[in-house]
Amino acid sequence: MNDKVLRKKGKPLSIDEKWMVIQVYQKCNEERDQTPYVATEDAHSRTANYTGVGRRQVVEIIRHFKDTGCVVPSSSAGNRIVHYTNIPSIAEEQIRQFIFERHLAGEVCNANHIQDLLKEMLKREIPSRTIQNHLDRMGFSYARTRKKVRSLREKLYVRQQRHSYLHNIQSLRNLGYSPVYLDESFLHHYHGHQFSWFSETIGDYLERPAGKGRRWCFIHAMLQTGLTANTCYIFEAKKSTGDYHDMFNAPHFQEWWINQLMPNLSEKSVIIMDRATFHLVPEEQIIPTAMRKSELQNWLTQKQVLWEEYWLKPQLIEQVNASIDKTPIVQKIAEQKNHKVLLLPVHHPELNPIETLWAIVKNECGKLLRQGTQFKQVREHLETAFNHITPETCHGLYDKVQRKEEEYWLTDVELDSLDEDIV
Repeated sequence: MNDKVLRKKGKPLSIDEKWMVIQVYQKCNEERDQTPYVATEDAHSRTANYTGVGRRQVVEIIRHFKDTGCVVPSSSAGNRIVHYTNIPSIAEEQIRQFIFERHLAGEVCNANHIQDLLKEMLKREIPSRTIQNHLDRMGFSYARTRKKVRSLREKLYVRQQRHSYLHNIQSLRNLGYSPVYLDESFLHHYHGHQFSWFSETIGDYLERPAGKGRRWCFIHAMLQTGLTANTCYIFEAKKSTGDYHDMFNAPHFQEWWINQLMPNLSEKSVIIMDRATFHLVPEEQIIPTAMRKSELQNWLTQKQVLWEEYWLKPQLIEQVNASIDKTPIVQKIAEQKNHKVLLLPVHHPELNPIETLWAIVKNECGKLLRQGTQFKQVREHLETAFNHITPETCHGLYDKVQRKEEEYWLTDVELDSLDEDIV
């Protein structure tokens, strides 16, 4: 035997391997009692050497066995690791509604009220600083009320952006445009359903490896009558960590837009998408702050934009910024096909029904996770889950979003009227 470790480091122990660790430890203890002339005092270290398992893990397994008579239970499958100081995205809609209700009632609302709300919802306490940071990301800040007391209020640009979106989408519906929602997401190799574990009485165990594994990125679009035909695009991410938006880029998205989305849309469609950077890339991509003064002058001259010789670089940059055509390339392509493009308001994923569809698809894939599931099989599960989406499901999601749109419209009008009296 050499010193080479036979077992791969980082690989999680199966139930059988944990029992083997216990049996080796017991054998080492017996040798210590029977052969006192052999250096067998540290049974934990000898067990670690014989099994290739770290000594610390051996100690944990033996301690748990002595306390309970069982091996250490397996980790939950999939990416269900909960960071108890984080606020799940599913709670954002309730937070926003809670703040609106207190605003309309003329009651003060602060981070302590949100902390109590989350404690009741999540059955755990979220730190106040975490809540404050999350509220800022949601578009809320503190402002004076009629009682001259600081209270949480939605930033005005967020409310106006939402209200303008609601007006535009309803106007386009009235003109006969069919809404088409699109979005991107991802699925990890070891994404498991919330209840992806098996009873010990059956003897079937699902061991979750360290980490979430590789991941499939995908993009799709949906109509009220179902998923759009031939618009599902799935590819493997180049890396398994970080924001999944990093896996997409403008050329990637534009290629999908031209080759898969445009040919499969009906006449008069309004395409609704979020404000991801790669969605909004304009035709002319220049960075004025990175240009030399002479380059700025030449650009303005070519565009037939007036400028003065005495202008310094800051004013030239300002003039270039004001003159750049920032219309996204994909929007121009859509308008050539008589379609419209509408951007979702910031911080409002609940207005995109495909967000809920992702949860349905991922849950179905999670239920299919089994010990030994290959990465390529996960893609097959993903395609199968998309095929199982019914028109009734999409219709129900559309109805839910339209009800939410009506609620927001009425709330915006009422809040605007209420805030008008505040000086």
